[in-house]
Amino acid sequence: MDKWFRRIDTLLLLGALSFVLFFVMPAFFGIRPVRVLSGSMKPEIVEGDMVYIQSCREEDVQTGDVIAFENGNGQMVLHRVIRREEGFITKGDANDREDFQPVSAEDLIGILAVRFPKGSWLYEMMSSKTMRRVLLLSGLVRIVVYFFRRFSR
Repeated sequence: MDKWFRRIDTLLLLGALSFVLFFVMPAFFGIRPVRVLSGSMKPEIVEGDMVYIQSCREEDVQTGDVIAFENGNGQMVLHRVIRREEGFITKGDANDREDFQPVSAEDLIGILAVRFPKGSWLYEMMSSKTMRRVLLLSGLVRIVVYFFRRFSR
């Protein structure tokens, strides 16, 4: 029985470490995970991918970079910068035309840092409330078991 508890404990510990590695640690460096919901950047970035967006300044963005920005509807969009005029002129790789409005510095969220192909399942799993509760509970159980074993001798 103790063998099964150790296996479950190991799985929960790996889950907690994965959560910290993929979601908590990047936030300390101004990086946020985002799941891709649209095919406007095909073939390089497709629906179901998970990308990490690095916050940046306007002057750090170059022509050809893929940036994340907030559109007029308050949604995050991930498109490529094709040129700079009064703001950034962007276009999805799969789109026929450039975007209607230039992206201002205020709407800039960041620049594409890393792409995980088909990684949105990880994002979905780790960002669910149920998973967070399981990881929190498992951490509390680990602490209680540790102290129980330590002081029951």
